Amino acid sequence: MRSYVLWLCFSLMFVLQGCVHATTQPISITAKTIELKQRYYQAKTTAQDGTVLAFTVYQPHLISSQTAPLLLHTHGFGLSRMKRPELSLYGFLLPTGQVAKTAWQNGYWVISYDQRGHGDSQGKIRLTDPEKEAQDVITIMNWAEKNLPQLAKNQHGVRTGMIGESYAGGVQYLASALDPRLQAIVPITTWYDIVHSLAPNGIPKSNWIGFLNLIGDWWNWNKFDPELKQAYLDTQHGQLKQSTYDFLKTHQASWFCSKNQAPQADALIIQGFRDVLFPFNEGVKAAQCIQQAQREVHLIGVQGGHLQPFTQHSPLGSTPFWYIGKSVRCGNQQHYNLQKTILAWFNQKLKDQTLSESLPELCVDQSPVNQLTDLKPVTTYILNKIWIAPTKAQAVFVPIHTAQQSISMTGAPLLTLSMQTAPEYTNATLFISVAVKSKATGKYAILNDQAAPFNPTKKISFDQIRLGLNDQIGDAQTIELPSVYGQLKVGDTLGLLIKSESQYYQRIKQAKIEAWISGQIVLPKLWSEAASK
Repeated sequence: MRSYVLWLCFSLMFVLQGCVHATTQPISITAKTIELKQRYYQAKTTAQDGTVLAFTVYQPHLISSQTAPLLLHTHGFGLSRMKRPELSLYGFLLPTGQVAKTAWQNGYWVISYDQRGHGDSQGKIRLTDPEKEAQDVITIMNWAEKNLPQLAKNQHGVRTGMIGESYAGGVQYLASALDPRLQAIVPITTWYDIVHSLAPNGIPKSNWIGFLNLIGDWWNWNKFDPELKQAYLDTQHGQLKQSTYDFLKTHQASWFCSKNQAPQADALIIQGFRDVLFPFNEGVKAAQCIQQAQREVHLIGVQGGHLQPFTQHSPLGSTPFWYIGKSVRCGNQQHYNLQKTILAWFNQKLKDQTLSESLPELCVDQSPVNQLTDLKPVTTYILNKIWIAPTKAQAVFVPIHTAQQSISMTGAPLLTLSMQTAPEYTNATLFISVAVKSKATGKYAILNDQAAPFNPTKKISFDQIRLGLNDQIGDAQTIELPSVYGQLKVGDTLGLLIKSESQYYQRIKQAKIEAWISGQIVLPKLWSEAASK
C-alpha cells in the first residue's frame, strides 16, 4: 500500500513542478539552414475547434544543412506530458519518455504534448475521439511543419513517428489511419477494441472502470465530456448499453479496420500478458489489421501491462500500476533491450538506417512462437457435461490436456460453452481462467492472472448491440479467452478454472450457482521443449 501512495505523491509533485516552467517561443522558420543548439521550450497551439493544446518542444543539435525527423510523445490516461527532460515523471522514470529523450539527444525533433483535458491543455476528455484527440495529433504535426526548421520530409510531409503507452497508444492507431505523415508508430499496452476491452462479452470491468474514472475525472478535476460521464454511469448498472457503444464505437482501431481504413504507418506493438485491462489479444488483432493493410508490423509480448490497483503487483522496482520490463527473450534465444530496440526501429523507419539485429514478426518473452499464425487455435477438445455445485469456494477445474513431455502454449483459446441452469440462475455470470494443475503439488495456477466473464443473457445482448445479431442459434455461445503464455512439466494438466466471483469484477454479487456446463475448446499449438529449441 505504501508504494502506491508514494507513486501518487511523486506524480503530484512532478505535475506541480511542471506548472512553473516558463513558456518560450520557437525560432522563426526560414529557408536557410543554420546550426541549431540542443534545447527545449514550452509552446501552445489551437485545434480547429478552438481547444488550446500545450506541448514541450525538444530541439536537437543539428549542424547546418542537417535535417531531423519528428517524434511525437504523449502520456497515459490521467497523466501529463514530459515537460522537462529530468524533473518530470516521463523524463526520469517511464520508458516511453526515456525513449523520447534519447531520441532527442540523438538527432530527433521531439514534441511531448498534453492531450485535451490533461495537464495544461484545455478541453474535455472524450476518450480518443477521432474528431477530437486524433485530430489533435494532426494539429501538432501541422504546427511543427510551420514552426520547426530543418525537418526531414517525404512526399507526405514531415517524417513523423509516435510513441506512447495505454491512452497514448490508442490515439496512434486512429491518427495513423487519418494522416500518412505518421510513418512509424509504437503503441504500447493499448486497445484495438476499447468496447470489448472495457466490457468483455458485455460485462463491464467495474474495478478498472472505477479507477479510470477516479484518475480521469477526479485527478484531472471535472474533465470528462458529458457524453463520457454518461457512458461511465451507464456501466455502473453492470451491462453494456447501446448509448455507450454508440459513443465509443469509433474510438478504436477496430472500427477503422472494419471500414478498410487501417493505420497507414508501420508499427512496433508491445502488449502485456498480465494486462487485465488491455489483454494481449488487443495487440494481436491490431497487428493482424496492419499486416492485412500490407504495412510492416512487429508484435512483442511482455509479462507486464496494466496491473489492477491493490490486486495485482509489479516486480520489485517497477511502477505499481503498470510495467513492461526492460528486455525480452525471443524464441528462448535472442535477447532484446526494449528501449534500444524501439529507438533502432525508429532510426530504420525515419532515418533509413539499417537494423543491427533483425526483429521477428512476433516475439513473446520466453516463448518459441515467432509468427502471428503461431497463435492461431488449432486443436479441439470436447468438454463433457460438468456440474457446478454451490460449494463454499465454488471453483471447478475442468481438465483439458495432460502433458506427456515439457510443453508450452501461447495464444487465445476459443471456448464454446453451453450453460443449463434453473430459472433463478439464468442471469448468472461465470468467470473462466486458463489454469495449470501441478502434478507435483496438486495446486492450480491461473495463467497470467487472466479471467473472462461469461453470462449467456448478457452475451446475447452484447452481440445484438455490436453486431446487430437478433437471433441466437442454439444455446451454445463462443467467446475468445484472454491470451496466455504458460509452461507445463511432465504430468501437469492444462484446464479451465471456473468460478462464480472475480476480484476484477467486484460489483457482481450473486448467490452460489448451480449449473451444468458443456462444450468445446480450441487451443493454440502446444510446443514441446525439444521442438522449440
